[in-house]
Amino acid sequence: MTPSPPFGAPATVGVRIGAFSVDAALVVIVAGAASLLGSPVLGAAVAAEALLGLWILQARLGFGPGALLFGLRTARAEAPLVPGAGRAFVRGSLVLLGGLVLVAGAWVVVASAAFDRSGLRRSWADRAAGTVLIVAPRGRQDQDADGAPALAEPTVHTRTSAGREPLQVSAAAAALPTAPAWDTPLLAVEAPAAVEAPAAAGERVAPVVASSTGSSDDAVVTRAVGRAQLLVVFDTGQRAQIDLPAAVNFGRAPVASEPGDVLIAVDDPDRLISKTHLRLEHDGETAWVIDAGSTNGSELIDDDGAVHPLQPGARTLLEDGTRVRLSERVFTLSRLIGGPV
Repeated sequence: MTPSPPFGAPATVGVRIGAFSVDAALVVIVAGAASLLGSPVLGAAVAAEALLGLWILQARLGFGPGALLFGLRTARAEAPLVPGAGRAFVRGSLVLLGGLVLVAGAWVVVASAAFDRSGLRRSWADRAAGTVLIVAPRGRQDQDADGAPALAEPTVHTRTSAGREPLQVSAAAAALPTAPAWDTPLLAVEAPAAVEAPAAAGERVAPVVASSTGSSDDAVVTRAVGRAQLLVVFDTGQRAQIDLPAAVNFGRAPVASEPGDVLIAVDDPDRLISKTHLRLEHDGETAWVIDAGSTNGSELIDDDGAVHPLQPGARTLLEDGTRVRLSERVFTLSRLIGGPV
């Protein structure tokens, strides 16, 4: 039995070759047309631009025209994230270098997935780049008549928790259906035996925030006595602790939407996260998230691994245990009960 990565089924060798052949044919067609209409130099320049475009699509979306046609998506081998610029460059460069060997060498590199003894059907390029090619449900990549990604109509997600309304999410199918390794809780918090009385009703206390990157051993956290707090933990190890209630804007360089907003700058070396990407509103008991019209979108990941894209500007209830993805970054929330540290 062929094993699967923890977030999708690996693509078969035949489908991989078909998707790559579509991309190669498109490059040859546009370069050949430019050569006939202009000169061989122009054709070479157009071919280079086409290859650059394929690289950008792979880095930011995980698929090119061929993969879109065959319903495939390239992801990082260890997590359901798009490859990013570095991995996409390594993967594409090895295929291109293979093409320098009698042209057919590129297809040999792609077909080398058949020799992967792990059963994940990773080509030589995939293994070098740390990626895997998986089968993605068509609903994630459908397009409307204008060629833009179609937005699914919102529906009610049937899973509910005690005392809460059903989560309002998109009906789009999840391309990465099961939870990745970082679903394991990063921090266990035990409530103290005695907790001081919370702040008086209506009292507004400025949020106390501390964040760090790396392991929890060197995290610097400031906690207020007797206040409920929210712990935000990213898959990179970055974390922040916030007094509740609070409104938080996440992004590469976020700006406040209202006075008193907490701002969390997300570690994003690939610059795939928008400056102000997502807003979180928490009243101390219930949380809502709002995509701020980000370029690469936001998603909710259920505890069963189902992925639900957020509609830009829609205020969506966030259930306990649900993770939030901002482009390539994923964070979890834990509500802490205030007390002496």
